[in-house]
Amino acid sequence: MVLYKLSSLFVGYQSHGVTVFETTCPTSGKKFYIPVVAEGLKPKVGMIFDNLDDAHSFYSKYAKACGFAIRKSTEFNDCKGVLKLKYFVCSKEGFSRMKKIDTMVDTSKHKSLRANFSKRTGCVARIRMDFVNGKWSVYKFDEQHNHLFVDEHDMHFLPSSRQLTHLQKHYIHSMSKMNIGYVKAFNMMKTTFGGFEEVGASKVDFKNYKRDLNLFIGEYDAEMAVSNLMLKKEYLPNFSCEYFTDDDNCLKGLFWADDQAKKNYYVFGDVISFDATYRSNRFVPCLIYGVFNV
Repeated sequence: MVLYKLSSLFVGYQSHGVTVFETTCPTSGKKFYIPVVAEGLKPKVGMIFDNLDDAHSFYSKYAKACGFAIRKSTEFNDCKGVLKLKYFVCSKEGFSRMKKIDTMVDTSKHKSLRANFSKRTGCVARIRMDFVNGKWSVYKFDEQHNHLFVDEHDMHFLPSSRQLTHLQKHYIHSMSKMNIGYVKAFNMMKTTFGGFEEVGASKVDFKNYKRDLNLFIGEYDAEMAVSNLMLKKEYLPNFSCEYFTDDDNCLKGLFWADDQAKKNYYVFGDVISFDATYRSNRFVPCLIYGVFNV
């Protein structure tokens, strides 16, 4: 670390490869930190962007160079509902609201609550974007932080750096169809890409996407299974499929047999096959080959 004195209130030093100016408030004694990066990466008042996505992308690159993450914050609309003002803030802006829990009330609702450690420090670093003449302009830029910055080797852990790409989502889905879990899928991708930092996501991100995918499929799994089997019945020779539903149109029974299954029945007779992994989830799959006239 290279340390050098700037004035009675300013100290500059190298931290994680980024030059940082440290200031001390003379009244409160609190320390604030200002990152110093290339002028081309730094937002400036009056900069014009065609849309908010471009502005967000520019501020994200600046944040990544400095060692902090950002998030979208407050916005205001005019009387016609048109968005006129938008804030992009440091991820440590504000404070998390404390949840009030009555320990004398023993209900499932209160049991489900858990205490989360807040990482917010009330940081005031932000940019304000104003919509003027069909363009978005930087109206205000606050670069002073009340916290230290993240090492460049740990930048891939920041929320803004952990984004699953379309290719990675397709990869997780393909691995899932081959009965490969999210942990193995992540390790395989880490090995292929050459390290954790090259993946751009964590195991938790893989797990959350797999969970969301299961929740989406959960309501349509029976419909997807029947549609797939009926499609096979239409195009595959000697493939049979029958199903029936109850009064609420819920699947109650499903039977299918392909050409090989029919030959097996002809040779061996009745066969009952159980899935040995039925305890791994809430479903209890059971495949039964019953009497079928061939």
